[in-house]
Amino acid sequence: MQKNYYALTFFSEDKPGIVAQVSKILFEHGLNIEDSSSTLLRGFFSMILLVSSDKEVDIENLSEEFTKLSGLKANIKKIEKLAKKKFEETYIVSVYGGDKPGLVYTISNAFANKGINIIDLQTKVAGKEEKPVYIMVFEVTIPDNIKDESWIDELSEISKEMGTDINVRHIETYEF
Repeated sequence: MQKNYYALTFFSEDKPGIVAQVSKILFEHGLNIEDSSSTLLRGFFSMILLVSSDKEVDIENLSEEFTKLSGLKANIKKIEKLAKKKFEETYIVSVYGGDKPGLVYTISNAFANKGINIIDLQTKVAGKEEKPVYIMVFEVTIPDNIKDESWIDELSEISKEMGTDINVRHIETYEF
């Protein structure tokens, strides 16, 4: 039997119980959470889910269930075809510096120019208001055609020009 996949996104003012309410509705509709990501963004909770079911789901009916949850904005889309899993070398790249426009663009553009894929990105402004520190943490995968780590030296140069500190760490991945 072929599975049906759906992508769901949620956004709400943060409060206890959001995950419990959402997962209850998914359970009641026979949906299994396969992948998820959630975070708090300055007092707002956001969540992205990839869910599956052995049966076709009535998206309109499911959407109505979520609109009953106070303050929760939901978006649901059927996924016709899942991307194939690729297992490449994975790195965590952390960048710290003064908060100013263009930091995410500069680093993400350097990755794009090398064909390096960003698979996760977290950003935060920390520190005191008068002297904020911008923190970016990228999880990236390196394509097979990049055989050495010269991209790290290039990234370090870019970071130096921006007046930021950078740390690159290789992480182990597991194939299932």
